[in-house]
This record gives sequence, C-alpha cells and structure tokens, in this order.
Amino acid sequence: MSQRSPRAQQLIATAWLVAALGAVALERYATQTVGGSECIIAYSRMTVGTEYSGDRWTPDKETIERAYQKAVESGRCEQARERWKQWLD
Repeated sequence: MSQRSPRAQQLIATAWLVAALGAVALERYATQTVGGSECIIAYSRMTVGTEYSGDRWTPDKETIERAYQKAVESGRCEQARERWKQWLD
C-alpha cells in the first residue's frame, strides 16, 4: 500500500473542499425563487372629491402582492418558482 505525500493529501483535501463549496453555491443558486416571466402589473387609485392634492401615491407591498396574485390567477403572469424548475422547461 503506497503512502501519499503530505503535499498530495493537502491537494486532495483542497479539491474536496472546493467541490463541496461549489456544490453548496450551486444548490443555493438553483433553489432561489424567481419570477416566471416578465409581468407588468398596473394599479390605480381613485379619490373622492373635487380637489386634486398632487400627491404621488405609492402602493404598499401588500397591494402589489395582491395585484400579482390576481394576474397569476387570471393567467396573465406565470407563478414564481425555483430556478432549477425553469432549467427543465
């Protein structure tokens, strides 16, 4: 049985470490949730009264999420999914 030199053992250990870190990085990248396709969501606000205040209205995250879910349900947008599932399409 041949003995490996300390240098060879160090190279093997380094190679295994690099391979493991690469696998972890690939796993994290592949399992990120991404949008299916470009999805444009429009929303508006109506006010009651005759005076225009001139204020710009910015919807909160809940309003945007609700509009996105309605677009997904109506078939205008694709549901967000994990990146690796897109690779299989």
